[in-house]
Amino acid sequence: MIIAWKEIKESKGRYILICAVILLVSYLSFFLTALSFGLAQANRTSVDAWNARSVILSDDANGVVVSSSITREQEKNAMGSSHNSDPGTAGTNSVEPISVLPAVTSISQDAQSTTGIGKDFNAVLFGVRDDSTLVPPLVEGRQAKGASEAVASISLKTKDSVNLGDTIKAGKANDEYIIVGFTRSSEYNTSPVVYVRNGSFTLPAALAAQAGLAAQATRDSGGQKTAVDEGRDIVASALVVTSRSSTGTATALPDGLVNVDIKDFINSIPGYQAQVLTFVLMLGFLVGISALIVGIFIYILTIHKRHIFGVLKAQGYSNGFIARSVLFQTLLIAVAGTVWGLGLALLTVSAMPPRVPVSVSVYWYSLIGGILILSCLLGAVFSVIAVTSVDALEALS
Repeated sequence: MIIAWKEIKESKGRYILICAVILLVSYLSFFLTALSFGLAQANRTSVDAWNARSVILSDDANGVVVSSSITREQEKNAMGSSHNSDPGTAGTNSVEPISVLPAVTSISQDAQSTTGIGKDFNAVLFGVRDDSTLVPPLVEGRQAKGASEAVASISLKTKDSVNLGDTIKAGKANDEYIIVGFTRSSEYNTSPVVYVRNGSFTLPAALAAQAGLAAQATRDSGGQKTAVDEGRDIVASALVVTSRSSTGTATALPDGLVNVDIKDFINSIPGYQAQVLTFVLMLGFLVGISALIVGIFIYILTIHKRHIFGVLKAQGYSNGFIARSVLFQTLLIAVAGTVWGLGLALLTVSAMPPRVPVSVSVYWYSLIGGILILSCLLGAVFSVIAVTSVDALEALS
């Protein structure tokens, strides 16, 4: 170990260059991982906050919540006869209704802030019950009370300049909500989520159904809506089965509904799976090729020191001692270069503007760092095998 450390101090320039190569390779890998993971998380953070086992959708939605519609009768049958169907009632059931509506949103002209007035931005309205467990924890403000108030993802504040007390208009109907709180980052399909009371906006499928039912009622009963018609009213996009449920997936579902596992539901988010597969392949090839390059670099460097190993063997040092010295030296520079690259990547991530979807994953960072360090050690192992098998006189020649 002492010999390995002395060599590093004697040949600073060479080993600084090696560390720089490992630093740049690890920095590129870590930074692209943060971008890829951040974009993937921007599609699903709101769904992860549900802590759900599965989601009940209409069978014609192909697993996509914005294409799903649940009628009042289906909701009642799926959640049990004890369920209170009032969309504003707080519920403790482990199956909760939710309505999802992507909408172009803007800050009202009479908002308290002036930075974002008149600017349109994309958001997703989540209609939930009061005190719903589907809403992430608040980081600012208070919970919404009533149909005219809403809480939104904190990303709506950092990216689109929406502040507490601002009134936003959402969708073609220009439904207005006062922002009274912000949750931790919650996004669906890369758009920030606004949580409102379920029933405070009308789903497109509900508008079409209402028009059809009104026409049918005019023909059949002189314009009066019957109890059967009310049962056909669309009241939600989906029913979320949370992890607290012990029977939510065991009971038979009404006709027209399917129970989708939460993993399959996330993979069905439009564009999510394609993005994930693309970035996984890209990062896989990047890390693999980078690891190979670094390993070859270490191998060549060690092979070039054959004469030093020859001197050590002539002085009586064993092959085991030489191997341990080389591996220690390689581990030292590999860890140093990887840690410096990680630090530089974290600094870059912290300097990114809010609109750039970046996120740090301890799991992926640990995996990539381990692969890079392991590749350096493998390069050193192969070179040591090649060198220690050579006779001392031959190595000195």
